[in-house]
Amino acid sequence: MDMGLPGTPAWLREQQDAARYQLICTELDLAITFCQVAATTKDPTRRDRNIANAREAHAAAVYFFNCNHLESTKRREISEKLLRLNSLLAKF
Repeated sequence: MDMGLPGTPAWLREQQDAARYQLICTELDLAITFCQVAATTKDPTRRDRNIANAREAHAAAVYFFNCNHLESTKRREISEKLLRLNSLLAKF
């Protein structure tokens, strides 16, 4: 994909989209990790804290996902992670 010259609006938009995509993926990976930790701990306080952290990361990812215009392949990747995360959260 041609991003144009550095500093142009098209280039800046591409940079912003790339950063937003990375943020969404990081939040989803973090939420999945929190769910996995919550599922393996016997300490109810730690479990609840990790579930709350997973939900917070999930909410942030959904927020940025809904206000972004990503390529279809990136949207599909994020949608797959969201499905996995929603399945994990449903167990709690």
